[in-house]
Amino acid sequence: MAFADSQDLRKPGASGSGQDETAAPGMDRKALARQLLRDAGIPMAAYYALHAAGASDLVALTGGTVLSGVFVIAEIVRKRRIDPFASVILASFVLGLVLTFVSGDARFAIAKDSLTTALIGAAFLLSTAFGRPLIYVSAQHGMSGEAAAAFRERYRTSPPMRRVVSALSLVWGGGLCIEAAVRVVLVYRLPVSTMVWLSTVMMIVTFAVLIAVTTAVVRRARARVARAEATAAHA
Repeated sequence: MAFADSQDLRKPGASGSGQDETAAPGMDRKALARQLLRDAGIPMAAYYALHAAGASDLVALTGGTVLSGVFVIAEIVRKRRIDPFASVILASFVLGLVLTFVSGDARFAIAKDSLTTALIGAAFLLSTAFGRPLIYVSAQHGMSGEAAAAFRERYRTSPPMRRVVSALSLVWGGGLCIEAAVRVVLVYRLPVSTMVWLSTVMMIVTFAVLIAVTTAVVRRARARVARAEATAAHA
């Protein structure tokens, strides 16, 4: 999941100081699409290509996992740093491969995606419980030092901003954990060839719903700020 710079809940310059009292992080949708392609699209395409060439489910799924892992490592090398999300994804790849070969069950290669999703979802929930929502942390990635400092100050002094950020973190955490649980159940009830594409569809639909909810929350927050300003202006 990728988050870009903070997304304002009202237009810049709405107040006399020009500073935004409430803001919530916006998502870099292009980055998110690239990540979905890497983590879901590439393994799915590799599976069906290898399967068509005569490979077993185990070999085809392993090939897709390895290929996706190579892209993750290449991204880490390109950025010259490893972030928490990349760490979780790499750990799930390794664990998934180990469990797959130890058990000989190709379904582990699909179930590992649920592990990754559940771990990230749990991180969102736990970070909110400890008072530093993961969205708050992610929103500062890519910001300049000055912009990040201003973002932290707005977060510290603006209760509305803290409520929005916390609510979004809970929504993402809960949504990801639910999707992971449903996927695990389906992995052991449906054929592997069905779950390969269905798992990808579930991931895309889940992110689409969460993005839609996030957009609605941010728009509603902006509207509340606008109404409060209009009331203050006419008072």
